[in-house]
Amino acid sequence: MTLKNQSRASIPTISRIALIVFMLLSVGCARTYQARYVETSHFLDDYSLLKNGANGDALLSFWKEGTNWAGYKKIIIDPVVISKLPDSGLNDMKHTENHRLKELFEYKMREALKKNFRLVAHSGPDTLRVQFAITDAESSILLLDLYSAVYPSARALSLLKMLATGTESYVGQASVEGKITDSQTGELLMASADCRAGGKTLIGAFDSLDDVEQAYQYWASQLNYQLCTKQGHSDCPEPE
Repeated sequence: MTLKNQSRASIPTISRIALIVFMLLSVGCARTYQARYVETSHFLDDYSLLKNGANGDALLSFWKEGTNWAGYKKIIIDPVVISKLPDSGLNDMKHTENHRLKELFEYKMREALKKNFRLVAHSGPDTLRVQFAITDAESSILLLDLYSAVYPSARALSLLKMLATGTESYVGQASVEGKITDSQTGELLMASADCRAGGKTLIGAFDSLDDVEQAYQYWASQLNYQLCTKQGHSDCPEPE
């Protein structure tokens, strides 16, 4: 076989390898996953209420026992605020980027919660108030993130880092705190703090804030699922 023919024959092989790598990174890994630890800010009034969350809940969580969730039909979603941690990646972002993240998270919440609740602007006897704060957001380091996803030795080091610290190398991550109150009485019904980090996937690999945005999507879907199940519905869509 001539060198020219060998080169032509190697192209399909390279293409197949590239396709396999893409499929493994796109399908085999979650877009984001829950981190091992979350640092709290000063957004919530009483952090002593928070306990380690159960499976499928935030890292730190509080749900008031005996709440008649089925009695609530409407939701007020307050504008998302920024409550930065001292060493937050938000400090390195421009004001416009901070603002965009707030609007994006609020949009995700509205899109998710309007499926089971009527979104309103005024308090009432059957109305919840949802308030969230972004406490941290760190973008991924694109080239190093991609390199550590496809190069075997770098991938192994990334997995070792995850075992040691709870997050992989060069990925983005985000932290939020939230609370739900009765819109009329102000009674605290739910409080939480959570952190999620990006997985090693080629989907969104060329957007440094994709991991952050995917975390917002997950939290919005998670809250909708939790409220839906607490209201006794059986067709609640689980977050992906």
